[in-house]
Amino acid sequence: MQETKNRGGRPSVITPSVVAKLTEAFKLDVTVDEACTYAKISRDTYYRRVKDDEGFSDEMERARMYATMVARQTVLREIEKDGGLALKYLERKRKEEFSPRAEYQVERPSLAEAIRNAEQRVEEWRERQT
Repeated sequence: MQETKNRGGRPSVITPSVVAKLTEAFKLDVTVDEACTYAKISRDTYYRRVKDDEGFSDEMERARMYATMVARQTVLREIEKDGGLALKYLERKRKEEFSPRAEYQVERPSLAEAIRNAEQRVEEWRERQT
């Protein structure tokens, strides 16, 4: 992570300990709110640092991707042993080819036909009223 120089004033709230807590939390796939609560910093402080420090931003993004990468590795490692898992993977990854979709043929009347039917129902209703 790139260190930002303190130009005087208040010391940075984002210490190495805070960075470690944020990284740990993000690796568990939590939200920014949850990570900031765990690290005991405000969301504004977090977002300000992300905006101002590209190295910090990159480090947090890598931590946020961690759980997805581990899950992906697990799926791909287990896919050879589990045909059901393999099919689920394909249904999501190659939807157009493997998704179990149902196709329905719906026949609708033309607009003119729909108007005639509605007029006929109105006429029948009027006849029943008299």
